[in-house]
Amino acid sequence: MEKKRAMAMKKIAISLPEPVLERVDELAASRGESRSRLIATVLDRVARSKRDRDITARIDALLADGTIAAEQKATANEFLRMSPWPRGKW
Repeated sequence: MEKKRAMAMKKIAISLPEPVLERVDELAASRGESRSRLIATVLDRVARSKRDRDITARIDALLADGTIAAEQKATANEFLRMSPWPRGKW
């Protein structure tokens, strides 16, 4: 049987609204995972869904325009306020 190699890990710091962090913690607990593992899994799935350069180009283009960046922030805040995502398992 082949052993899995441990993946190198790097710590980062991110800021999340408290309600998002609460939901992440609840989901991680319900899945028996750590917060870090859950976030890493979600981010990996998102990153794999598109090619990295496409993601980078879109983010750079959006954030280069201050008006769009402000609209994105407002939209994200509204989404968090009224998110239909269940608090249970995915």
